[in-house]
Amino acid sequence: MNVTLKIYSGLKKYVKNYNKESGIILKIDEGVTVKQFLEKNIDHDRAIDAISMVTVNEKIVAYNNYNKKLKDGDLIKVFPPIGGG
Repeated sequence: MNVTLKIYSGLKKYVKNYNKESGIILKIDEGVTVKQFLEKNIDHDRAIDAISMVTVNEKIVAYNNYNKKLKDGDLIKVFPPIGGG
């Protein structure tokens, strides 16, 4: 199965061969969850803590639902915490 990963934060530098313009297409096994995917493909000990929001096919995945299984062709987007004032 292939999925596409796009990252909108500094975590880009922790994904091997990441393309800042188009993201990266990664091959995964059937049954892989969002959490397993992130932990395996973002090479940073605290990657999950540095993520504010994840979407799969433009739908927000709540942290307590990171056990959602990915499917072939999914588009995963990772967003950083947003601040402002």
